[in-house]
Amino acid sequence: MANKDYTWLFDLKENAITKDVKEDYVAKVATIHSMNVEDIARAIVAERTEYRVDTIVNIANLIDEKIRQSVCQGNTVVTGTALYSPSITGIFMGKGGLFDPDVNRCVVNISPSKELREEVAKVRPEFTGLVQELGGARIALVKDATTGKTDGTITPGGIIEVTGTKIKCVNADGTAIGKVAFIDAESDTEAATVSTLAINDPSRLMFNVPELDEGDYILRIETYFTGGSYLLKTMRMIEYEQHLTVGTSGTSGPGVPNP
Repeated sequence: MANKDYTWLFDLKENAITKDVKEDYVAKVATIHSMNVEDIARAIVAERTEYRVDTIVNIANLIDEKIRQSVCQGNTVVTGTALYSPSITGIFMGKGGLFDPDVNRCVVNISPSKELREEVAKVRPEFTGLVQELGGARIALVKDATTGKTDGTITPGGIIEVTGTKIKCVNADGTAIGKVAFIDAESDTEAATVSTLAINDPSRLMFNVPELDEGDYILRIETYFTGGSYLLKTMRMIEYEQHLTVGTSGTSGPGVPNP
């Protein structure tokens, strides 16, 4: 039987959107584990021993595959967790319906189901006491220099240009580089790191994109840079608010463009 009471621990981090307000913060949930379908299957078996883990995994994978195929065929799919609906983004000029791949994209909008919303309503938030001070540091824009696009799509092996404030990437002793990583947005695990920066300035980074698989990623910079003559005592983590996409894996949700 699933628990009916839940707690989400959360940290506070500076709100990078309101530049003129210095005392407002947003919550960042301190997630416990990154779980895959096998982890879910084992949790089910722990409660319902009449089922086998491999049987549940196989059925779950079959359902996921059929959901993907159904949505790509143009169907709306509703499960106990989410609503999946096909969508096309961007503006169309005139009545000709000409699809411009530089402007328009085929994406999938994913919304929580009624059942999930009701379950989330049972969550009790609890502040950890940790405040992540960014000191005005933020990633403003990521540009794929290979295609010239700034819509979040990136090219593995290509070059991207990152602009922002206080994003120079340095270690605790001031030497370059600190850490630039791509985090798998689905599993919240580190997919790849960048070993060399062609440009490493306070407002601009430029580097080659690692050979990433198709999917959505979070760009994360870990640095001790402050902008002054001294370094931070603790590492500062800066994340781009928009998900970066390899291939055609576009979804709505956390990966929305910065204003």
